[in-house]
Amino acid sequence: MTLRIPVVALALFAMLVPAAAGASDLPKPTDLLFNTPHISNLTAGTVLDYKFNRKPSNEQMLGAGYTDDITVTVESDATEGKKNVIVQMYSGDRARDPQRITGMDGNPMMVVCLDNAVSHFRQLAGGDSAYLKNTFSRYLAERATIAPVKILYKGAEVDGYEITATPYADDPSKSKMGGFENSTFKIALSDKIPGHLARVIADISNSDKAAPTLLETTTLEGVGDVK
Repeated sequence: MTLRIPVVALALFAMLVPAAAGASDLPKPTDLLFNTPHISNLTAGTVLDYKFNRKPSNEQMLGAGYTDDITVTVESDATEGKKNVIVQMYSGDRARDPQRITGMDGNPMMVVCLDNAVSHFRQLAGGDSAYLKNTFSRYLAERATIAPVKILYKGAEVDGYEITATPYADDPSKSKMGGFENSTFKIALSDKIPGHLARVIADISNSDKAAPTLLETTTLEGVGDVK
């Protein structure tokens, strides 16, 4: 189990996402996730502090649960509208080496969280990492649902959207996923919140009640209920 993600992986997930088709009054999930300048207006020194909470149903099988920090620090301006950032995964004994990424306008946590969710799904369900990422990416572009929500941020409600995905529920290989194919992923965003990303929930569940499950939530500091 690890949250260590190479810098190149921050772009890989977005590159896998195909263009979505069809008209809608709602924004496309992939546009909100990967085609929006989430951090272009943040000043140097801004820190986006996310609380990562891991809650396994069976600690003997999946390891102990915990809560820790994942931070994105805007280090400096790059070219116009772009930022140089530092992503720090965890603290103390769990800390990973800081990752410096140059010339970003999107929030790298979008890809960090999604890449992490797929990685931890694979640890329980098995399968090929590239296949699972590609399946998830296509689902986001073609089938993920999106709905308006109210997000509580620092005591006030702001308008936002929540994206819901069950990317493996109808997968041709779902019979090989050990009952984890109905796992659900939810992503809440708002342009009224610094960095736009409010919360990500990875509910890695199983149809067999005796099987272990894993609930992982990544939440921006100051974010409360999403409804």
